[in-house]
Amino acid sequence: MTRIVRTLALIVAALIGVLARAPCARAIDFYEIEIYDTETTAPGHLQLELHSNTVNTATGAQAKAAMNPYQIHETLEATYGLLRWLEIGQYLATAKFENGDYEYAGSRTKMHFGIPQTFDWAVKFGGNVELDYMRFAAEENPFTLELRPILETSFGKFTLVGNLAFVDPFSGPGAHKGFQFSPSGEIEYDLCRWATPALEYYGDMGALKALPSVERQQHFIVPTVNLHIVDNLELNLGIGFGLTRTSNGTFLKSIVGWTF
Repeated sequence: MTRIVRTLALIVAALIGVLARAPCARAIDFYEIEIYDTETTAPGHLQLELHSNTVNTATGAQAKAAMNPYQIHETLEATYGLLRWLEIGQYLATAKFENGDYEYAGSRTKMHFGIPQTFDWAVKFGGNVELDYMRFAAEENPFTLELRPILETSFGKFTLVGNLAFVDPFSGPGAHKGFQFSPSGEIEYDLCRWATPALEYYGDMGALKALPSVERQQHFIVPTVNLHIVDNLELNLGIGFGLTRTSNGTFLKSIVGWTF
């Protein structure tokens, strides 16, 4: 019995040592802080969105290195509906960097879809495939592929959405580490015709081959509100709060969109 206890203690100590030496997660995407559901833009319609994200505070060396507290991110997204269940989109990302210069940060291309249902499923499924080609000044892994399965379900006035994003960097320090896992999701409440409050979550857990310890991962809780004041207008406002040492800070996010 003593030998078993000693062996288990050695295994636990080894795991703690590995987690303590594991690298930090890369950081959530401050150019686009958004939850994807299974709905897509109607065929023949164009939607323009402006994503504005700013880090307000970052406490500690790890948080400051991962969150870039002096940067302001502005991203213009154009999405066009091809089919009832399929849309394509293009992003133009800009940022105000730490040196005070406001510059072009890079571009992204996406294909977002919802799987058509032939009967009433309890859970809806969809996905988003995105190719990012950013500048080195804006992203340490500038050329990446993102595969994002989407799950969505409703119960009463509540809607629950999960985004299980897997990001594979083709260049930069993460290029040889394989897929990185960045889960996100939300639970929203249909309060009234013009307002839908929600609690969003965003995380970056790092490379699947060697997951960092929890304190070296990024996890944010973001209370938000979706306002439906005018037809065709999309308005999403929120403030994010970090939950770990690497994400110890706050940020503001907003999405303003119009469908033509």
